[in-house]
Amino acid sequence: MERIQKYMVQLAENFNKTSLDDGFWDCVVISAGDEEQKECFKQQIDEKLENGEIPRATKYLVIADCPGYALGSGGSTFHILKHLKKLFANDLFEMKIWISHAGGSSKRLPNLSCTGKLFCPLPLEVEGKAITLLNLKFIITSPFLKLMKNGGIFICASDDIETFCLEGLESLEEKFNQLDEDGIVAIGHPSTIAIGNTHGVYVLPEWCRNEENCRLSPCLEVLQKPNYVTMETKKALFKFGHNEEERVYTDSMFWCRPGLVRKMVAFAEECEDLYRNETCIYGDFLACMGSRPAEQKLYWKNVSNSSTIKRKIASHFGDTSLNILILERSHFYHLGTMPEYLENLNPASELFQTLGMKLHVQSFLRNPSRIQGIVTLSCIEADAEMMKDSIMDSCIVNVPIICEQQTIVSHCLIDDPVINVIPSGWMFHTAAVKQENSVLYVTIAFRVDDDLKGTIEQSHGWKGTSLASTTSTQWQAKLFEAHETMSQSFTATWRSVTNLLEHAESNEMRKLQRFSMEDIVQKKDIPAMMQHRVNVSRKINFHMLT
Repeated sequence: MERIQKYMVQLAENFNKTSLDDGFWDCVVISAGDEEQKECFKQQIDEKLENGEIPRATKYLVIADCPGYALGSGGSTFHILKHLKKLFANDLFEMKIWISHAGGSSKRLPNLSCTGKLFCPLPLEVEGKAITLLNLKFIITSPFLKLMKNGGIFICASDDIETFCLEGLESLEEKFNQLDEDGIVAIGHPSTIAIGNTHGVYVLPEWCRNEENCRLSPCLEVLQKPNYVTMETKKALFKFGHNEEERVYTDSMFWCRPGLVRKMVAFAEECEDLYRNETCIYGDFLACMGSRPAEQKLYWKNVSNSSTIKRKIASHFGDTSLNILILERSHFYHLGTMPEYLENLNPASELFQTLGMKLHVQSFLRNPSRIQGIVTLSCIEADAEMMKDSIMDSCIVNVPIICEQQTIVSHCLIDDPVINVIPSGWMFHTAAVKQENSVLYVTIAFRVDDDLKGTIEQSHGWKGTSLASTTSTQWQAKLFEAHETMSQSFTATWRSVTNLLEHAESNEMRKLQRFSMEDIVQKKDIPAMMQHRVNVSRKINFHMLT
């Protein structure tokens, strides 16, 4: 881990010292699920550009999926390429394009459902400022630019972080120049069997399994979320480290070379089925590749009776040259759920230590010694206490509360003296929603282990509540009151949670409008939420100057 840590720190320092105007991506593309999410992402990018937080010389695009279609990351990629071809014509095939799939509602991490996972603030400082996952992604992917001399598209997800040491990569540059222009290079990480169960697993030839830190290997087959028996049968397992623990090589980022980009654009323009079924850029595009004959690939067997578009993708791209850049000294971290968010952004975590994260970043704390949790972009003006394994971002706290362990508090204004404890295992987040010509505020609260795709009856946090039908999903249930101020909103939801935990009945019969998470995402008011961030920053700066 020490070598990875040293490399990542150096990578971040070099990224900030170097002028990026001539050495960055020609175009950065972020996908959005709909026009509302597109506008949300654009506003946040504009804010970052205005504040000088991201390179200004690059063109930034947010491209929304077509209305009424659930494209998935696969269909979205082809849709993006059609758009880019219209915009750049044949220049597209010489450009270096960075694409991140950020569309979707982030149901498993609802504190980021409105603003998007890419814009998640991290307890990581660059030049005295907290950075977001988007900034970190730019840093992480920057070394691969020099391997894309002739252009291409680089694809990454919006809810993971990769750390690595690239010692020895220089010796491979000539090999990269000799690769098929119609092919793909994908990053492969040594991972546990458990991670392999939930990701793509690369099957490599026996002769490519050695101890070199960076090496290129052809891929025989891509297994999607395989069980142990499948990994063993397909010879995807290998011995790792001195203890010879069984591991697999799993997927993360990858890039398509210019010749393949041409083929992908042509396919997108000609394929009438592109928008009829949801497809995954990992689970349907990468998964159909590998040098094994099609009839031997598990993916081909699975799609033989599947939707037309999946069969067409497999037929069209199944023989694409797929090479894996194996990074022996690397790790993959997923931040897509509330438990993963708490686990990885934790002072005791490997990720926290590798990246040199900090407990308190760009914040004012009245009594820092009592704040053992992570605080980012927040102003705690009262003598409050935060226990370990808790996270707070973009908050103003004016009363002496106690945040218990395993809590997430995001975008909240807490100033009601009645509030004393944020209960362990709960997430609170305040969102602004549009209501005719005014703005209302709604504070959501869920248990960190809640399944927001499940029914109320199946959930932990709101089980038995009278606020919604048990046949509703947590996402659709109208659980949360709307109020005119952030403070009122937080207090109301905090009271509901407290009553629920204490099995107390509320005597208040308020006829206030209630919102579900689905309502909030659809009616979110991003300018109002961004104004709250400005208010927090002003308060922090005021305290820093006095």
